[in-house]
Amino acid sequence: MLDAISDALNSGLLKSVLTLLRMLFYVLCLGTIYALCVSNSGIKEQSKKPKGKKFSSVVLIPFLLLVTTGFCYILIYQTTWQLSGFTSPQFVQFMERYNPRTDNAAHKLIRGEILDSKGRVLAKTQPNSYITRTYPYGPITAHIVGYRHPTEGLTGLENAADYILSGYSLDKESQLKAAGENALKDVRNVGTNLVLTIDVDLQQRAYELMNGRKGAVVAIDPDTGAIKVLLSSPSYNPNEFTRELLIDKSAPLLNRALHGQYPAGSTFKTLIAALMLEQGVSQNQPCPAEGYYAPGARRPIRDHEYYTYEKRGLKWHGFGSLDLDTALAKSSNTYFARVGVESGVDAFNNLIQRLGFKERYILFEGDSGRISTRESKIPFLEKGMRRELSQLSIGQGRLAMTPFHMAMLASAFANANGDIMTPRIAENMPISVYSEGFSKNVAARVRKAMRYVVTNGTGKGANLTGLDVCGKTGTAQNPGGDDHSWFICFNNSGKQHLAIAVIVENAGFGSSAALPVAVGILQAANASDPEAPAHNMIGGAQ
Repeated sequence: MLDAISDALNSGLLKSVLTLLRMLFYVLCLGTIYALCVSNSGIKEQSKKPKGKKFSSVVLIPFLLLVTTGFCYILIYQTTWQLSGFTSPQFVQFMERYNPRTDNAAHKLIRGEILDSKGRVLAKTQPNSYITRTYPYGPITAHIVGYRHPTEGLTGLENAADYILSGYSLDKESQLKAAGENALKDVRNVGTNLVLTIDVDLQQRAYELMNGRKGAVVAIDPDTGAIKVLLSSPSYNPNEFTRELLIDKSAPLLNRALHGQYPAGSTFKTLIAALMLEQGVSQNQPCPAEGYYAPGARRPIRDHEYYTYEKRGLKWHGFGSLDLDTALAKSSNTYFARVGVESGVDAFNNLIQRLGFKERYILFEGDSGRISTRESKIPFLEKGMRRELSQLSIGQGRLAMTPFHMAMLASAFANANGDIMTPRIAENMPISVYSEGFSKNVAARVRKAMRYVVTNGTGKGANLTGLDVCGKTGTAQNPGGDDHSWFICFNNSGKQHLAIAVIVENAGFGSSAALPVAVGILQAANASDPEAPAHNMIGGAQ
């Protein structure tokens, strides 16, 4: 019997029946209005009779008829609406969000679990009277998973993957049928699990290393686009959500990894290095103490050492002539301002467009929402804007990068082919190339220079045995306070290949704050799974 009813509820015939019932509803409404008009006319005729004649029954009967009919019409309409709901995932989603009663359609289902890449549960449903959603890792994965709150709604993957987790899909009739059957049998429908690419061990390690400081950490597999770490700090506990979080000055609800925008500082010099190689600019450039005057500039761009010597009352004589490896290791502003301008405005604009840094990277897209980055702010340069290009070439000026975009830049150099892989946060998402970032030769040459930074430059703290780490530090000027600390890096060898971007707000030099965080993640990634096969970069640093 139940199967027959369920089949009827999920058949095409049901929609026709419900449509006829609604039409009948409107006809009856019109009929009632007409009957009332006729009755009212009769009442007026009765009122003309001599006083003392009773006509209370003439008034009472139509009134009772109206009330009774009204209740019947409301019941019919409500029933058809609810029956329609069992065939509509939108109905269930509406009931889940806005109906506070414990016996509504939302409480006829148990949402699927959200799992990390190794099967650890990040979000699950407790099948009690209120169907509570819990998050075992709390603030560690809050900005990834999001939350489901009875009054505040859904955020993060809880929202974007709502249909999947609920077990409803617009294109899967069998799931709708099963949901209708379960509702009639008073059996809770079980949603579908969502498996992520996130490694919660690495995510937890990043959380510990950030220690509540403002900033972000992103770690990506440059060969597959799989996101292993996506951390925004400070975080919040989705198990204890309060509206006070909305006005917290530290902005714990802001996903800094995806939506934060920061001056890139010297980490951006890696992109300029690739640009100069593509344009065939000489790798040997003069770097005198007086600095570099861009065309149209009134003030030169000088190296940091000039000002250090000046504060001591000493005269600096400059670097002389530098090659690419040494220039990146010393993070020479003079060198990269010069080669950026020589590469040309058009080449710069074309490269930025090709890399997609002025676009939103989509990490996950579901029927009810998406997880995406914010666009990075990189101005389009008109012809002749060489002075501004010189500023951008050292990571300053009108430049604001998201941490995620910086991780994607590092992943392009880490990838053997120089490709930027499509970022993905769910295991079932296909592996594909997002952009042909750089040629093999350009990527390999920049890897070599970034390796030299770690062995002989500002990134010596990341020179880990057996991992062949390549990186670039950055100290980004912040008009609103202390400088931001940046570090981007990747490993050419080891058990797990990762490209990492770390920013710590108002923390000063990249080598002192951001670098140790990245190092800790690389160490954890390559010590956590002793059975994993070793990674060897194809066409790695030379």
